[in-house]
Amino acid sequence: MPSAVAEPRALGAKIVSVFRSNPARGLPTVTSIYVLSDYETGAPLAIMDGGYLTAIRTAAGSAVATRELARAEASTLGVFGTGVQARFHVETIRRVRRLQRVIVSGSSKQKARSFAEWVTEATGITALAASPAETSAADIVAACTTSPTPVVLADHVRQGSHVNAVGAFTPSTRELPTVLVQSGRIFVDTRAGALSEAGDLLLAGIDDVAGEIGEVLLRTTQGRTSDTETTIYKSVGAAFLDAATARLAFDEAGRQAVGTVYEFDA
Repeated sequence: MPSAVAEPRALGAKIVSVFRSNPARGLPTVTSIYVLSDYETGAPLAIMDGGYLTAIRTAAGSAVATRELARAEASTLGVFGTGVQARFHVETIRRVRRLQRVIVSGSSKQKARSFAEWVTEATGITALAASPAETSAADIVAACTTSPTPVVLADHVRQGSHVNAVGAFTPSTRELPTVLVQSGRIFVDTRAGALSEAGDLLLAGIDDVAGEIGEVLLRTTQGRTSDTETTIYKSVGAAFLDAATARLAFDEAGRQAVGTVYEFDA
């Protein structure tokens, strides 16, 4: 996933692998590294953990979407998944809404209970393992799974809720059911990526969206229009987001003097 970005000036590429049998080996499904280069010369500047970079920029995107689209009084977060993305979504979304409770559904009850315990210990927010129906009924929903089939239950999603879906990133996989997608107002990270790769949209027959989240930020597209509509943010990722995040991380690492220095051309 190569990209060059003018502001902040960033040039880089992420090398990604997806091995769905990895969890049985105790390894993550998706692994990656990021190589950041100088925008002017192409000389390498840094090698970064692509998984961490992807997790933080993906969750940050959902947090921005939640800040712009969720109802102001939204106070419960329902999380599907118990992995890295789920953790980052709790950490970022709690910074844009005053959460009173986090509700978790995982691939097993034990994983959900362990995740809920981590939430309370790490953030002080009340959290509990719950059924998919209870998780679907939260004010804000974050679908962060590798499930190829829907995990969010449309019948239990409340009017006025906001849903973030980030786990499915191929045309044949989805976390949201057709009826929910067709009834919601949809926003994406990029139209080009979502309308060619997002199974959540493609399998529901969606060929257009309300807008990109960037357009909402620029106020060229209206966000939420009422307290009763359901808003959906679908993200499949984009190379320019990785490049911008990597450059910001590199600059901050320099300011804090953290990381391991390596002479690439020595």
